[in-house]
Amino acid sequence: MNFETASLTTSSLSCDAQAEQTDYSIYRMVSDGNRIGDVMPYYDSITSSFYVYYLKDIWNDAINKRHPWYGFKTNDFYSYSELSAGEILSCSTNGCSQNFALGTGNIIKKGNKYYAFYTGHNPNYPSSCVTKKEGVMLATSTSLNANFTHNSSFTTIYPPTGQGFDENDNFRDPYVLWDSGSSQYIMLVSARKNVSGTWKGVIAKYTSTNLLNWNYQGVLYDGGTQNFFMMETPEIFKIGSTYYLIFSDINSKYLYYRKSNSINGTWSLPSGSDRFEGTGFYAAKTATDGIDRYIFAWNNILTGNTDAGSWGWGGNLAVHKLYQKSNGDLAVAIPHTLKNKMETTNYTPVQNSQWGNITPLSGGLSYQLSSPADFDVANIIYVPINLDNYKISASVSFSNCNKDFGFMIGACDGYENFYSLRFVPSQNRFSLDKTVRSELTSNTVAYNDVPYSFSPNTLYDIQIVIENSILTVYINNEVALTNRVYKATNTNWGIFTDNSTASFYDIKVVNP
Repeated sequence: MNFETASLTTSSLSCDAQAEQTDYSIYRMVSDGNRIGDVMPYYDSITSSFYVYYLKDIWNDAINKRHPWYGFKTNDFYSYSELSAGEILSCSTNGCSQNFALGTGNIIKKGNKYYAFYTGHNPNYPSSCVTKKEGVMLATSTSLNANFTHNSSFTTIYPPTGQGFDENDNFRDPYVLWDSGSSQYIMLVSARKNVSGTWKGVIAKYTSTNLLNWNYQGVLYDGGTQNFFMMETPEIFKIGSTYYLIFSDINSKYLYYRKSNSINGTWSLPSGSDRFEGTGFYAAKTATDGIDRYIFAWNNILTGNTDAGSWGWGGNLAVHKLYQKSNGDLAVAIPHTLKNKMETTNYTPVQNSQWGNITPLSGGLSYQLSSPADFDVANIIYVPINLDNYKISASVSFSNCNKDFGFMIGACDGYENFYSLRFVPSQNRFSLDKTVRSELTSNTVAYNDVPYSFSPNTLYDIQIVIENSILTVYINNEVALTNRVYKATNTNWGIFTDNSTASFYDIKVVNP
């Protein structure tokens, strides 16, 4: 590549990461600047709204705020109001109480009462008065927008004794649902257990007829041939005749799912990949309005609010539409209400420069980029987009790919120093990589990725939603990749090919 020619434009490029913002509307955080943790969506048919409860990322012993529950309300996934009741579920002030700190759970309605099952987490374990670190507890309310009152008469559920469980820790994230087939409630709990001599994360099952008295019914799922340390925030839901079990792996940070024709299992892998997202969409739960199902999670921060930081707990709300494909596998798409809102105003991208074999194509901003060798990066770079939030879209295809092609983010130049949103057909994945181009090899472990099979001469619909430091890519409205990228906005961006020939059709930028 002619580095001298490429370097002529670098002085005009902006690639510095922005200072982190707190003014999110799509990917909500708390208006007081606090992040959110494990989310618990509930659809209210009376108000036609989703209530999205969450662990507020406060851990302050002095004021007894250790991940209390708060909530948002929305009906469109781009405008959220904070619940006027404020703190929905509070921590105990007693350092010996099981609910000295709170963990996640879910809310279910019976009659005119709402039951919130939640994790009581006491970080003072072990001590003279705290012998169990985690247990399942109950609080109730007559309103979704009111403080839930801890039910002191409810017997806290702890791991079964004498059956190989971790009896003092790792017992959390209850999820309760109604099973019409057996006319009883089912509770899932994340736990750890010795399974045939091997410690594994498992999902325990309990049943009840009244939500107050629960009976242990064994292990619903133990990961099969895989060994997960903890399968966090499990949930079962049904679409059509198929039951789905979802959970988040505490180690890899991936969201996985399994399928069954029975609510009791057995649970099998899907036909395709068993995940449709990356590491930036954690502790997911779903809710349906009776027409569409949506999946809610949080996108993690990076420590220090820098792109070099490590994965950190807590972040911003992220939501996808979730649907069933014809083969019974699950897929995700941008919520239609958010898509329509984002496409309100057209924004014309301004080109900064281009290099390499670029052929204009008919129809909007459309180009074929061809690169004949490794690191001979054909590219088009655009000037930064100075908007609070926006969506980039294009249809993309390739005729050959010996390495990769895709979108550039935070471009310091057009050949080496930029973040790559990469199509990697040889590895059946789409990934975000922050590695400079000269260090990318076929053995590079992706910074964040989602499995997807790409075929040549096939059009793929790409939509990239950006707000502050959050960037979500939707591929063919089948899989998504949600990321924390502090260089996402107000930096140069573009398209590229490396040892590949790819076409980008009708590149558009739109905003609310």
